[in-house]
Amino acid sequence: MNRFPLFLHTVLFLTGFSLSQAQTQSIISRVNIPAALESRPLAISVDLTQNTGILRVVIAYRRFGQSEFTEQEMLLAGRTATVTIPGETVAPPHLEYYVRVELEGNRTETYPLQNADGNPERIPVRGINPKDLEVRMLSPQTGETVALEDLVIAVSLFYTSDAVNREATRLYLDGVDVTAEAVLSEDILLYSPRNFPRPLNLGAHFIRVELRDTTGALYHTVERSFNLSTTLAIAEAQARVQLGLNGQLEYRNEDVGGLPTVTYARGDLRGTGTWGALNFGTTIHLDNQDKPERQPQNRYLIYGETSFLRLQYGDAYPRFPSLIVSGKRVRGLSANLALGFFNLDVSFGETKRAIEGIILRDTVFADSSAVNARPKTSVFKGPSFFEYTLFSQGTYRQNIVAVRPSFGSGDNFQLGFTYMKSKDDVGSIKYGILPTENLVVGTDLMFAFDDQRFKFETQASLALENKDISGGNFSESDYDSLFQDNQAGRDAAKLAENFITVNENLFPTNPVGTGLPGVALEANLTLNYINNYILAQFFRRGASYKSYGNEFVQTDIQGFSVSDRIRLFNNRVLLSIAYEQKADNTADTKTATTTFSNLNTSASINPGQGWPTFSIGYGSFGRLSDLDVRKLDIGIPDSASTERRKSADDVTTRIFFGSSYDFNLGVRHTFTLSINSSSREDRTFYRRDQTNLAVQTALASTFRIPLQTTVGFGINQNESFNQLFRANGADSTLTQTTFDFTSVVVGGQYRVLNDRMRIAAAVSPTFGDLTRTTIQFGVEYAVAVNHTFEFSLSYIQNKSPLKNDMITSLFYRFNF
Repeated sequence: MNRFPLFLHTVLFLTGFSLSQAQTQSIISRVNIPAALESRPLAISVDLTQNTGILRVVIAYRRFGQSEFTEQEMLLAGRTATVTIPGETVAPPHLEYYVRVELEGNRTETYPLQNADGNPERIPVRGINPKDLEVRMLSPQTGETVALEDLVIAVSLFYTSDAVNREATRLYLDGVDVTAEAVLSEDILLYSPRNFPRPLNLGAHFIRVELRDTTGALYHTVERSFNLSTTLAIAEAQARVQLGLNGQLEYRNEDVGGLPTVTYARGDLRGTGTWGALNFGTTIHLDNQDKPERQPQNRYLIYGETSFLRLQYGDAYPRFPSLIVSGKRVRGLSANLALGFFNLDVSFGETKRAIEGIILRDTVFADSSAVNARPKTSVFKGPSFFEYTLFSQGTYRQNIVAVRPSFGSGDNFQLGFTYMKSKDDVGSIKYGILPTENLVVGTDLMFAFDDQRFKFETQASLALENKDISGGNFSESDYDSLFQDNQAGRDAAKLAENFITVNENLFPTNPVGTGLPGVALEANLTLNYINNYILAQFFRRGASYKSYGNEFVQTDIQGFSVSDRIRLFNNRVLLSIAYEQKADNTADTKTATTTFSNLNTSASINPGQGWPTFSIGYGSFGRLSDLDVRKLDIGIPDSASTERRKSADDVTTRIFFGSSYDFNLGVRHTFTLSINSSSREDRTFYRRDQTNLAVQTALASTFRIPLQTTVGFGINQNESFNQLFRANGADSTLTQTTFDFTSVVVGGQYRVLNDRMRIAAAVSPTFGDLTRTTIQFGVEYAVAVNHTFEFSLSYIQNKSPLKNDMITSLFYRFNF
């Protein structure tokens, strides 16, 4: 796991830089991650040292118990890539992820740098206390503003545990016990504040509900807040327009990697407003790196919404069933109508803008050369029949339309049907080849009961892809030759032309292997009972399934997984276990089937205030082929050997341990320790074993004076093996490659001028196979309540012959 250790995550938080994790490598400088909370969307950003030569940035993530990563392209704006992980994926005990940067020249770089998919980063996820769900505030709702004349407090105890004595429940309003005046009727606790012992002022108020068990001991406490106003004031507020505006301007200068200095000028503007039941707003991002030869860097969005209708125009990320559309940017119109009994989701617009190809040179081909023998990246120039122009292909403008009508609110039932079509605009560029088209149709179903403690979800979809629509549909003569004695087939093909281009490049028009290769389906069952959260999943995605709305779906895979999270000792202990088994070769078109068997376990212990927290986990990830091979079968010249081994046979074992401890010793300290170990045993002829070890520790201190400091230390060790073979077939010596480095970080933050100015600095030398020293300095100054300036400098002293890097930035932030 090659990255700056966890202590840098801490020091950057303390010193005013983004809460992040950083690593010593050339492209990815930092990954910014806020605290992860169960079922809440998680926004992640990646800071890059450059944006020249970067094709795209992809994040791969998976929740506990899954071996398959979900990949999502990040929004690249200037030198920052952002993404939001959906809340349904964020679940305890942790998320695992890695980042992949795809570069020109078919190059990639990952974070962490070594063995990213085998030993990814880990984001702890704080779980929701399930006891909070046992108390439902019916009125007023959390954060609601209600009129004093209409205030009634209603609390539902219907979902409380059998261990709770409902009659012993205590109700407090602004700290005053009002239980005696409350009425408990059919599991509903009601209180009218007309008899409250002191007048209720307008403004914020607090409700506290204390549950007690059958022995009289405190079982759980739930607190909520609300605001009081008057009927007239609320009506006036709803009748007038309320506006908000905030944003930032950035000027950045980068001198990185010996490349020409690049200057960035960017601006972000966010506006929000309300008028009665209508919410509206806009987000705008402008970047001087938005150029015709690149996909859009500028972003804009205008939206308006009510309780049942939402409209978005601009750059939106619509949500449809994940097998069809997920995380895809659409520049156009997106709408959602939610009536409960009937709903409609619509999105249409542009997913890629046209980028013209580049003319390379003119050339000559013999007129006898077959058309398919000439490069596809060539066009006839003339005037003779011999002259052609070679070009580097461009990118067609790609449009998408997606429609999903559904029935049911989604609380206990919903049935949906989705149609998605994506197509390249053939006439959008001159120098391009192989324009494509994609059609996906699907259905999804969800039903649940017992407040979604029991929940079943399933979706299925069928995909067709045409890999070259430049020639259009089949001609009549083509139909005559293809469907001579098959009128039904001809009629079906003609009908299909209304939805997708029908020609020899439509895939799969004929069966490819077995088992419906263009079909994908999955089903999920969740059970949340008796302190257990059980998730069972079945999935199958055909070998030729393809959706342009979600290009990162892993195909040619089928299997199942089951996991359980067990809460013990009043949620102070969380045990997690998961098992998954899956296999490829779903269409039976490969010479071998590879089976993956994965076991994951985790235990998190939180003894309570004043005690350290602990987390420990163990995982085993196996891969086994059913094909026995000899050395000669896989290209190793050793015909005399009769030894046979599997074509794929390896097991990766992962162990991790983490601890955090808050204590006072003169000043307040936070000590963190993290140990991650990964070991792969390869039983094939190549013996490609691999080990990774990362040990990280840090001490963050908060002083009585406005000073915060962090000191940390980390060790990263990586070892790889490979069995090489000589031309005569004899085994060579087993090769060994190591990549080790040690990092130290010292940083601090000091606040002056009554906290209006914050000065932060950090220095981090790295030794070993990576040798460099990173120095960061920043000043943030609030010139007024709504106006802030920030200056930051990052200087990286690299080992010769690499040149040193320097990045300077100036920000202006405002908020009205």
